[in-house]
Amino acid sequence: MTLIEYIRKRNEMTRQEWEDTFEKEEIEVLALIQKTRGAGKRNGFWEAQVNFLAYVDCKTRELYKDEGWLVYPVSDEEYEKNRILDRFKNETIYRLKVRMKKQEDVPEGITKSARNRLLVTEILEESVSCMPLEEILTEYNKPIILQDKILGELTLNKEFSWFEGNVSWQGERIEILLEVNKDNKSNWTKARNAMKNLLSEQEKWDKEMRRFAANKLTTLACEWRDSADEPIPEITEQSFSERITLESISITSGGSFSAYFDDDYMFFGHCVTVRGSLKKGIVSADMEG
Repeated sequence: MTLIEYIRKRNEMTRQEWEDTFEKEEIEVLALIQKTRGAGKRNGFWEAQVNFLAYVDCKTRELYKDEGWLVYPVSDEEYEKNRILDRFKNETIYRLKVRMKKQEDVPEGITKSARNRLLVTEILEESVSCMPLEEILTEYNKPIILQDKILGELTLNKEFSWFEGNVSWQGERIEILLEVNKDNKSNWTKARNAMKNLLSEQEKWDKEMRRFAANKLTTLACEWRDSADEPIPEITEQSFSERITLESISITSGGSFSAYFDDDYMFFGHCVTVRGSLKKGIVSADMEG
């Protein structure tokens, strides 16, 4: 099964079919909540997701250090009322009743944490004391900072698994994000090298990104200009390429990157995003946000 087929199959599941992918038996755990949360639309319900850093089986007292997701079903009515992701506080230990995910074959591309899911059936207690989990939280909150001669100081954002920093690009300071596997240091090195390769030819990349974006989006910008309530100067491909301002670039260890430009209000404050890779060059430009 391919990744797309797997995701499509999950999205087509009814609530009962989805719950049947978890064991029937309920167990009691202590779970340490991280921060990241979200919700995915399924067939007639929403799957709410809250990231955990680790958990302890209350019966065996065994500590499980792998990150994963607490999940629970939410009806369309509940979702429309919002606040469905506020049931858990950040960096807090909860005592819960959960059902373990059944073993299944998953395609390449599904992360380890995404496979490690616990279905929450009941919240028993909030702000529980548990020394092993508290030690994990203390270690998690210690900053990880890299010093690079070219990229400068890079700080790991553990929640989103990227390093954050600032560099000079065509004489201006921009933000850089290095998307990494936070548990794989060789992956960090590859992402740093990819960003340095991009920076070493920044003049070429800057021209190509502006040219591609202008060619793709000038007509659309003119349509937005025509819908404005007040007169706006004419927009040409030349003026478009000169007006957009690069604010940040994110890059992966494989060299794929996304560059985010300020639109100078040509799209009324939306972002111009240019994507590409070191190997393939520029592949797309879109108005987003």
